[in-house]
Order: sequence, then C-alpha cells, then structure tokens
Amino acid sequence: DFMFMVLRLNSMPEFFTEGEFFNSFRELGSNPESLATRTLVKETGSFLTKDFHRITSQLLDVQRDIDQQLATQVEEINGYSKEVASLNEKIQMVELSGAPANDERDRRDLLLKKMGERINVKFAEGSDGQVTVSAGNSAILVSGYDARRLEVHSTPETETKGEGNVDIFYRSAERSDPLKMTQQFTGGSIGGLLEVRDKHVNEFLRDVDQMAYSLASAVNRGHMAGVDAYGERGSEFFSVPSSVTGEVRHAAASISLGDEVEDDPNRIVAAAAADSPGDNRIANFIGNLQYEKVANAGASTLDEHYDAMVGRIGVLSKRTGSAFDSQKGIVKQLGSLRESVSGVSLDEETTKMIEFQKAFEASARIIKVADEMFDTVLNLKKL
Repeated sequence: DFMFMVLRLNSMPEFFTEGEFFNSFRELGSNPESLATRTLVKETGSFLTKDFHRITSQLLDVQRDIDQQLATQVEEINGYSKEVASLNEKIQMVELSGAPANDERDRRDLLLKKMGERINVKFAEGSDGQVTVSAGNSAILVSGYDARRLEVHSTPETETKGEGNVDIFYRSAERSDPLKMTQQFTGGSIGGLLEVRDKHVNEFLRDVDQMAYSLASAVNRGHMAGVDAYGERGSEFFSVPSSVTGEVRHAAASISLGDEVEDDPNRIVAAAAADSPGDNRIANFIGNLQYEKVANAGASTLDEHYDAMVGRIGVLSKRTGSAFDSQKGIVKQLGSLRESVSGVSLDEETTKMIEFQKAFEASARIIKVADEMFDTVLNLKKL
C-alpha cells in the first residue's frame, strides 16, 4: 500500500501553465497597449490558479483514499481479533478432552500472520494454549476469550495530520472512552499508509501552498505598484490569503484572480506610471519574476522550488522501490526459515503417501492369499 501511494504521487502531472503565465506578461511587455494580450494574461492566470487547485485536490484525494483503506483494514483486524478469541476457546476445549486441536491452531496462526501484515502486533501463547495479542505499545486486542476493538474517527487538524483525516482509537471496554493510538501504529500496511498520508502528502501540500503564496504575493506587489490601462493604480492580480497558514487551510486551493482583473482585462497593469504610452516596466518586472528568488523566503526561484518538489517525489519513489525489493527478499528468507520448522514438504508427504499406498496394496494381497487358503482348507474338509 505504501508503494502504491508513492507511485501515485510520482505520477502527478506537472504545472504546465506557470511558464505560460510569465510568458504572457513578457508578451504584454512587448505590446503594453494591446487588449488582446491583456486578455491572454488573464486567461493564463486563470489556468494557473486552476493548476494549483488541481494539484491540491489530487493530494487531498490521496489522503481520502488512505482514510478509506485505513477504515477497511481496521475492520479486518477487528474481525481477526474476534475469530482468534473464539479459536482460543475452541482450542482449550478440544485439548482439555485429550484430542489435538491442529486445525484450530493452523487457522489461528494464519489469522495472526494476517494481523501482522496490517499492523505491528505482538502475541504470546500461555500454558493453557490461549494466545494474547497486543497492537502498538498498549492496545490489548485479544485476551483469552475476549476481543477488543479498534475504531476510526474523523478528527480536527493537528501538527501531524490534516483536517478531517481519521485517527485510530482503541476501546479497552464496551463503555470506556476511546483512546487515540494512531502514533503507535508504525508497522504493517497501516503504518505505511499513515506515513504516506501524514508525512509525505502533507509535506507536498505545504510546498504547493508555499509556492502558490509566494507567486501570488510577488505578482501582487509588482501589479499594485503600477497603473492599468485607465491610468488608475493597480489592484491585486491574485486573490490570496494573508498568510500561507492563516484563515484558510490551503493557500493553493483558495488562490484566484482578483475581482477587478477577472471583470476587466484592462485592469491588468503593464505601466509603472500614468500617461506613459508604451510603458512596459511592470509587465517586464512581473515576467522576470519567474527567474527571481521569491520562493522559500528568497532562497530559490519558483522553478527551482517546483523542480525540488518533483525531484523529492522521484527520489522517494525510487528509495521506496529499493526498500520494497530488499524487504521482500528478507520476508522470503524468513518465510523459508519458518517453513523449514513448521511447514510441510510436499516431496516428503508424497513419498510417505506412496509408501502407505504400497503397504496397503501388500496387506491387501496377504489378506487375499489368506482368504484363498481358508477356502481351500474348507473345501478339503468337505472332500
């Protein structure tokens, strides 16, 4: 699941309109009196805001998909816990009667294996044959004949997760208050899903928000310093929150064209001063922002910021793929070791089956010969 989510992040399309947006301002610098060029600037600006909305939506969709998978897998774990508790009772009853509970033990071992694939669990078998299962650091899922439940609930935003994403809770008794356990679940597919959702996706969301806020703020500063086609002071080109993490959750999701620019392309600024035909200083200034260090508090250009973000996704995908292949080899080796102790050799069982079959055939022949000898003796007596 972790690998799938990383590959999905890696497949996100790039921003196709950032360069086009700045190109349109450079073109406006060549034709500062052109209404058609101003309309082009407006359209590319609109497309750019939609790109920010799209990328944010894709990242949030990944988180929602993860939440659904978490809910499904938690319910599976609850089902496994309930069945393990039931098998504990069956195993004890069967073995108290003096019979082996091989089938029940095999089924319980399989369930414990499936639980370990989904969450970091520990289990121990007591002298009475019952297994106790715990998850995380303190959640007792199975104790004797009793099974406890895990639950998922949507919760408010915290430093480690986004608004509305689910947390995992443990309820130690039917009427007890649920205890949040999300941070304790670091292994299995659930641990991988939580890492993608709360660490990697949130980092990319913050990067996109920072890029949107830096771009919009820099463009607005230049745009508001000049005058439009009517000779009036320029307004905000983009409508953007007052800070990256302010009154709205995601700056990239809320960015839009300013109302005045949206209503009238002539409100787009190209000149630095009124009554200056051919003045293109603001248009050139905004067009050159693509190459200025306006992102990351002046540490990088917008292109560098985005390239670094895409590069991190690629590195994460490659590193995760390598770790997956390495871990798969380790799991295969451990599986072989386990099978060598508790597994069944098909070749050995086939050999034994042939041995028993031949012994049965030999016994049948002996019985047939004895039966024929008995008939012969009876017939001699009659004679």
